[in-house]
Amino acid sequence: MQKIAKDRILFLDETAMRLNEAPTRTLVYPGETEYVVAEDTTSYAKRFDIIACCTGKEVLPPIIYTPDERKEINVKGINTKMLIKYVQDILAQACGALDRYPLYLVLDKATCHSKAKLLEAFHDNGCQSLVDIWYMPTQAAKRMSPLDHTIFHDWKERVRKCSPITKTNITQLMADEWNNQPTQTIFSHYRHCGLTGRGNLYFDCPRPSVHKHKK
Repeated sequence: MQKIAKDRILFLDETAMRLNEAPTRTLVYPGETEYVVAEDTTSYAKRFDIIACCTGKEVLPPIIYTPDERKEINVKGINTKMLIKYVQDILAQACGALDRYPLYLVLDKATCHSKAKLLEAFHDNGCQSLVDIWYMPTQAAKRMSPLDHTIFHDWKERVRKCSPITKTNITQLMADEWNNQPTQTIFSHYRHCGLTGRGNLYFDCPRPSVHKHKK
């Protein structure tokens, strides 16, 4: 793959948080309450989905779907229509404002990641600088994408520390913590993801002869 500046590659993915995401343990001073508050601790706690995007140096504004919004359109997770809406309403404009050319979008092979529809949505909504979309190999997102690699993990940890997490504040907490991620942390995760190296992405696969990963 050709060498491209870290601020020209966009990574996009989806993840979710539940109302029971508050930590289960904490350290307290003597005499203080020895618990953290969570509004819902069941395994069926309501789920809030986020679609997020970043470059190797910054995050872009996300979109968050509440359980009520998903119920309205009768979907359980994220579908193509919701992803396109994110591009049309938020992401295309945010990418255009970066004033960088060319831009490349990196995705996993989820069924909702339609290359043709995404390119059309970007171009029709003011972002002609996105010139191509690249797919990562199957099952490689955890190694190649800084989002899956560690950025999502660090972001969730910061949200979890903002207890109490309630149905009324979780959306704002998710958005605030995403938008406030330190630039140095983003770059550090980007530098260590497999997309920037030449190593074997499946070096620790327990059964390489069976899985037969494509390099």
